[in-house]
Parts: sequence; C-alpha cells; structure tokens
Amino acid sequence: MGKRHTILLIDSDAGEYYQNLVAKARDCRVIVEKSKQKACEFFFRNNVDLVLLDHTPDDPCTDLLQVLRFVAPSVPVIIMTAYGSEELAITVFRNGASDYLKKPHNTKELRHSIEVAIGRKYGLDREAFNQSLDGMSRAIRYINGNYCLPLRLAHIAREAGMSVSCLERTFKKTLGVTYSRYLNKVRIARAIQILEEGAEFSIGEIAFACGFTNQYHFARMFKKMTKTCPRDFKKALIENRLH
Repeated sequence: MGKRHTILLIDSDAGEYYQNLVAKARDCRVIVEKSKQKACEFFFRNNVDLVLLDHTPDDPCTDLLQVLRFVAPSVPVIIMTAYGSEELAITVFRNGASDYLKKPHNTKELRHSIEVAIGRKYGLDREAFNQSLDGMSRAIRYINGNYCLPLRLAHIAREAGMSVSCLERTFKKTLGVTYSRYLNKVRIARAIQILEEGAEFSIGEIAFACGFTNQYHFARMFKKMTKTCPRDFKKALIENRLH
C-alpha cells in the first residue's frame, strides 16, 4: 500500500490498540474519531481510503455503515466488535461491510484485512485510477465540503483540473456512479444526519441546507434513495425516540 492511503478509525476505545495499528500500518495515515458525528464530518470533507468502524450494543454500527456506503460505495468499511454474533455478521455484510473482525484484535489479521480491502478497492484498474487520483480527490473533497452550494459539473471539473467529459467518465469508472448521483447521495446523507440529530428544522429548511433548490425535488430524491419520504422518515425517528 502507498503512503497516500488514509484510514478513518471510528472507535471510542481506540486508545487500546491505536499505537499498535499505526506501528503495523506505517504506510497509512490513521485518523481517529471517537464521535460518529465528527467522523461523518471528516469523511464528507476528506479523501478516505478505508473506514474501521466499531460496534457495541450501546452504539451500533449499522446506521453509520449504511450512511458511509450510501455516500461512497467505493470506500471499504471493516466492522470491528467485541460483541459479535452470527446475526450481526449477516447484517453488516448485507449492508456492504467488506470485513467483520472480532475484538480483541489479532494484529496480523487486522493488517491483512486492511491490505485486502484497499488492494481490492484499487486493484480493478490501478493504473487508470492512479492517473486520475489527484483530480478525483480534489473533486470529491470539493463536493463533500460544498454540497450545500449550487454545484455545476463544469466548476467541479475546473477544481479537478480535468475536462467535463473526462470527469464524467472517471466518476463512473472509479466510484460506480455518475457525478449527479454522487452529489445527490452526499446531500441526502447529510439530510439523514440532520434528521437523526433531532434538530427542529422543517423539511424545506433541511432541503435548502443540503443544497436543494426546492423541497419537492428534495422529497423526490430522498424517497428514491431511501424508499421513504422525508416526513415519514422524520416521524419514524420521533416514534423510535419515544419508545
């Protein structure tokens, strides 16, 4: 693995093994976030190659796993837990986890899992990806940091130092989605985060905060991507909190 790879470690008890992980993964930059909210903010604003996500009964991984996979399906997520079960393993793999490891860690096993996940991410077309990596990194970082603004493809292409047609092809090839779909995924993921935080915003206010020009288009995209409308999603969250 090259030194450019960034690992986002999301674990409130990361101190127990962080130094050991850094020592074994010297070719990687390891970012630790104990707060899932801060982890999401970092993920949205930076180029991340792999996520290590902890699961506990009091702080389940499934919701965040869905958001991460929803926003960036090309980024592998490895689930780590001291409370493993067959049911949990089935659930996380169904939701797109690339691996599932039990704590306490076997350092060699963790290192191997990281190598396999990152190798699989770039191995399909390493040469083509590396040629466009810097431009794509700039494009993704700019989108994730400015999703609330009107973003035209031509402007993103200038940020990436690529032609519009090249950026469109590279998005599809490296991320598996079009530019517009990726942008909408980022915006809807942010809307889900706002709703889950329980902030007292109207659906229209959330739509505008996430970069949509009107709430009707927002509602259509939200339902298309989550299979439910924003109001029903918000209502279900409120009911779950009451129970």
